[in-house]
Amino acid sequence: MRPVSSSTRIAATLVAGAALVLQSQAALAQNCLTEREVTGLVTFALPTVMNSAITTCQPQLSPNGYFATQGRSLVARYAAGKAAAWPTAKAALFKLGGDKGDAQTRDLLAKMPDEALQPFAEGMVGQMVGSGIKPDQCVAIERGARLLAPLPPENTAELITFIISVADKPKPGKTPKLSICPAQN
Repeated sequence: MRPVSSSTRIAATLVAGAALVLQSQAALAQNCLTEREVTGLVTFALPTVMNSAITTCQPQLSPNGYFATQGRSLVARYAAGKAAAWPTAKAALFKLGGDKGDAQTRDLLAKMPDEALQPFAEGMVGQMVGSGIKPDQCVAIERGARLLAPLPPENTAELITFIISVADKPKPGKTPKLSICPAQN
């Protein structure tokens, strides 16, 4: 068996933060997301994920490295599609939430204006990514970002969605971390 390439590991690491917000195990058993919904979530979360990775990894990386010299412009490029992705991302987040939590909290979140809900979602993603990165992962994360940077943001989001859908195939009897609906022909 051929080992997983470092590019695959790096791409998976980059999206780990985005995937963390999606891991509601009870809802996942009942609700699957379409690839379009996952791409919307990735597109929305990617600027926050990258910004958090840059901030968290800064002490571990060269002041002349990719994150230090070009990281913020990469975040800005990814952020350009964030607003358009929000409606799909929001619907997917509520779909994943399903019946989790009490009804009052679900209703409160559903009634929150986007101007309040969006920063809340971003804050959760940023915190999860920042706390999930180990210092020894920073060089690989920076390299992965540099390798993905030439792609248009839309292609990056779709590539990450593809990697998630291929990599998150559960073993028999196990629940996937993110339930993605079977692709339609």
